[in-house]
Amino acid sequence: MSKSVFVVVYLSLLVVLTPTLNAKMVSYPNGDRHCAMAQGQVISACLQLVNGLQHADCCYAINDVNRHAETQAARIMLCKCFQEVVKLSQFTKLIGMPEKCDIPSAVPFDPKTDCASIKV
Repeated sequence: MSKSVFVVVYLSLLVVLTPTLNAKMVSYPNGDRHCAMAQGQVISACLQLVNGLQHADCCYAINDVNRHAETQAARIMLCKCFQEVVKLSQFTKLIGMPEKCDIPSAVPFDPKTDCASIKV
């Protein structure tokens, strides 16, 4: 897929999914990411997993959003951001994906996680 097609698909997903997810544009304190952008990146990569495409794309996206959450406050915001998503039935398959991807110290995608307890 060409880079321009990927960008169009990615932006389309953000436009379509953001209102659907009722996502808030929550800025991480370190200014690296926005909640909806992180959600869009992971959802677009991990929905491919549901369609039988490579697991590596999903794991790469999860690793990338975790890598950008460099402070405790940013990790707490990432946790809260993904709690919004995994509560929706079409995205419950994301629950536990950071662990399945074997990403060390990844923020868990689990609605039962106490986000305040997340450490760097």
